[in-house]
Amino acid sequence: MSVHPDLPDTLVHFTGRPRRQGDEPPDFARGTAEERMVSILHGGVLRGARDFWADAPVLCFSEVTETARRVMLRDGVGGRGPYAPWGVVLDRQKLIQAGARPVLYLSREEMQQTRHLPTPLRNRRVRYDPGYSDWLHEREWRLCFDPEQTPELAITSQLVVGVIVGSQGWMPPSRQMDAADAVSEAKALLQTARAQMKELKAAAVDLPGSILRLSVSGGVSRTKFAGAADRLVRWYWDGEDLVPDGVFDVREQQRCDLLHDDQGPSIEISLKADFTSDAGDQ
Repeated sequence: MSVHPDLPDTLVHFTGRPRRQGDEPPDFARGTAEERMVSILHGGVLRGARDFWADAPVLCFSEVTETARRVMLRDGVGGRGPYAPWGVVLDRQKLIQAGARPVLYLSREEMQQTRHLPTPLRNRRVRYDPGYSDWLHEREWRLCFDPEQTPELAITSQLVVGVIVGSQGWMPPSRQMDAADAVSEAKALLQTARAQMKELKAAAVDLPGSILRLSVSGGVSRTKFAGAADRLVRWYWDGEDLVPDGVFDVREQQRCDLLHDDQGPSIEISLKADFTSDAGDQ
C-alpha cells in the first residue's frame, strides 16, 4: 500500500472518455461507455487496441487520485467535458506485475529520437507539447503488446478491485445467445466433458472393485451472465461523488432468472461409461 497521497493504490481503465470529432474507438469498443462495460464484464477481459502514437495494441489506465477522479467525472479536463462514469478499478501492484508502466511524455524531437526503440517501449511514448498536445491530467499508464501477442488482460478478483458505474444498483444485463453461439458453447462443453472422462478412465485403472460407473454431464443455456463481475465491489457516480454500492451478485441474478425461466438449459450434454477393473476379479 502506498503511503504517498499522490500515488493511489489503484488505477482506472475508463470505458468512456470525451472524444473529439474523428477520434473513434476500435470496432470492438463501439457504442456507449455502458455498453463497453457490459462487453468487458461478459467477455472477462480488457482488450487492447492501437492508440495515439502506438503502432501495436496497448491497454491504457489512469493513475489519477480519488480526488482527481471526481474532477474528471464531474467537470472533465482539457475542455472536452466530463468522463463517462464507467470504469474498471485495478490494483496497482498487480498491474505492475502484469507489465504496465507509466507512459513516457516526450517532445516532438524526443519522439523522433526514440522511434527505433523496441515496439512495447516505443508504444509507451506520448507526445507532450504544452498548450497543444497535453495529456498530463490523465497520468496515463500503458500495458504494451507485441504485434503477435493477443492484446488481452483477464479480469480476476486479484487484479480488479471494483467497478465504477453510472447508476445505483446497476447490474450487467444477461444476454441471449443465438443458435450458433449456443452450439459453440456446447462444443466447448463437450470437449471439456471428454477430457474429464479421459482423466476418470485413467484413474479407474488404479481403483479396486469390479464395476465403476462414471458420468459427466452439463447443460448450456442460451442466457449468458457476466460471470467476471461476480463479487466485485461496485461504486456509482451520483453526480458529485463515488458512492460505495455493495458488490455485484451475479449468482443471485442467475437464480432470479432461473425462477422466471421455464425453458431451462437449451442444450444438454451427458457422457456415461462403465469400466470393469481386473483387480476385482482376482
